[in-house]
Amino acid sequence: MPRLGINCDCGESYGRLSVGQDALVIPNITSANIACGFHGGDPTTIRQTARLAKAHGVACGAHPSLPDLMGFGRRVMDIAPLEFTDLIIYQLGAVKALIEAEGVRCEHVKPHGVMYAMLEREDLASAFGDAVIAVDPGMAWICESKGVAAAVARRLGIRVIAEFTADRAYDGDGKLVITRNPEPVDPGFVVDQVRQVIETGSVTTNVGTRIPVTADVVCIHSDTPNSPDIASAIRTFLDSVT
Repeated sequence: MPRLGINCDCGESYGRLSVGQDALVIPNITSANIACGFHGGDPTTIRQTARLAKAHGVACGAHPSLPDLMGFGRRVMDIAPLEFTDLIIYQLGAVKALIEAEGVRCEHVKPHGVMYAMLEREDLASAFGDAVIAVDPGMAWICESKGVAAAVARRLGIRVIAEFTADRAYDGDGKLVITRNPEPVDPGFVVDQVRQVIETGSVTTNVGTRIPVTADVVCIHSDTPNSPDIASAIRTFLDSVT
């Protein structure tokens, strides 16, 4: 299989609030999802993140969220599809303009937090896709390879970048186990997950079953306390096998 990319959510600091360790993570990843201001991020942080990514040859994309700054985009909201489209266009347009000011192209989009799960609703996934096409139909959509989001993206002609998440566990239904306050994750566990995906095309769930995984990129999270160690461990492992 082609070498996996390493993708990370970045630029989630807001004003004087510092989230993540982007300066230490970005040198070891291949693509960054930059927060758009709704769950984290602000105009200055967005530009600074793009500047840092550019310096390390890291591709940039947008990381839109529900408008939930206090809940870090992890609380469900009841939003109609048309309003949903407008929220995404607003965020993509802002990030695209700010990072282009740094000479960086907005190459992809990945939904944040609970929005990611909400896109298993076909009407919201279609609304999301409509927003992507309205802003830039050449932008790729990062999501799991199977499921409603990927199917809608392909139907709309949006390129899918398939991901699996290495610094979180999967439950027996194949869903990510999400916590409000992430704890440090053993880099050895993360590398074992990456190795298993490369060697077997599967990942072991937290109940011991295996689920099939197809991936172009490995996703990690900058708000995991030891995210720099995780990014470095994955990069070192991939360098050793590809």
